[in-house]
Amino acid sequence: MKGKYILFTALMMAMPISMDAQKKRSAPKTKAKPTVVDKEFELRLDGMRAATQKVMFVDSVVVSKSRLLKSLNIPDEAGSIVDYNTFFKETDQPNAVVYLNQLKNKCVFSKYVNKGWDLYSSELIGGKWAKAIPLKGLDVIGDDVDINWPFLLSDGVTLYFAAKGDESIGGFDIFMTRYDESTDRYLKPENIGMPFNSTANDYFYIVDEYDGYGWFATDRHQPKDKVCIYSFILNNVRENYNPDDYSPEQLKQLSELHSISMTWTDKGRRTYAQEQLAEIAKRKYSQVKKNDFKFVINDKFTYTTLTDFRSVEAAEKYAILYDIMSKKTKLDNSVERARNAFPTAKSKQKEEYRKQLLAAEKQSEKYELEIEDLTKEIRSIELKKLSHE
Repeated sequence: MKGKYILFTALMMAMPISMDAQKKRSAPKTKAKPTVVDKEFELRLDGMRAATQKVMFVDSVVVSKSRLLKSLNIPDEAGSIVDYNTFFKETDQPNAVVYLNQLKNKCVFSKYVNKGWDLYSSELIGGKWAKAIPLKGLDVIGDDVDINWPFLLSDGVTLYFAAKGDESIGGFDIFMTRYDESTDRYLKPENIGMPFNSTANDYFYIVDEYDGYGWFATDRHQPKDKVCIYSFILNNVRENYNPDDYSPEQLKQLSELHSISMTWTDKGRRTYAQEQLAEIAKRKYSQVKKNDFKFVINDKFTYTTLTDFRSVEAAEKYAILYDIMSKKTKLDNSVERARNAFPTAKSKQKEEYRKQLLAAEKQSEKYELEIEDLTKEIRSIELKKLSHE
């Protein structure tokens, strides 16, 4: 196993509880989800249950909500999670969180404003964070919706968050959306469904794209001061449980994560995933990180942080280069996983793998050319700057 890694033994602060406490000080923004049997609600629940995604869960851990933030670890390439007050040096947002990208020049964060929670973004300009901008497009899921717990993939486009409103099936549900550059708005968010969402609070969907694992937190089946964090193996292609292969009760249990052992259709794969996650954790704690990267300018200069660049233009271009290199690494790793899964895949999945592999290989070649050209350009700009010093 190579590349960067992620250890995720816990998730965020005790937000579902503390947020409720905060809202007691002001009128609630959202209507409570139905707590009695409602035909329309039950039909919707049945529809989501029938489309439950087939996922292998590796493990689960229950932790105190008050200890979640201190237990969260995210690798540099995936960014980082910080509480709002610490990040912005304020005191009025005790339950808000900030997602900071790997380059530490852009953040997406939650904030409690006007009796509700929403998401905002900001960019680092001249060493200072610019004015916060509300994320456009998220309001299409309803006017009275609370949104929190953002996580942005390395592509800078795909955003996961938790929302409580008419399109959730109870408490907070996890949603996914993508940024549309042509309209400067996010596309209509989609509820990612079961088994990730439930009638309890489900939040903080986090992805390790390189190693192929994911995590999320949930209050389901837990006392009020506890939260359960599930780890699972990412799928290259989405596959739902076939209702014809399971009884209604089995499908209900799978959709609600009644027991993760029900998802262990390949126990060898699960054992391997456990070993890999243990190795990731071991490396996480044993490695001492001193440098962000290594970029050779010439025999005399090797840069290890963005602040080493004399040229602002070169630093900005290196940020772009680093992003492309990260995308290529993740893409190549995804291709490798798809190739390994190909021999045992079903006929329909094999055809999908073929299409994905061809497209991925072409994209990887494109990334390689972009990396080569940008590397030359950055060195040229920086050497020119150095020659004038």
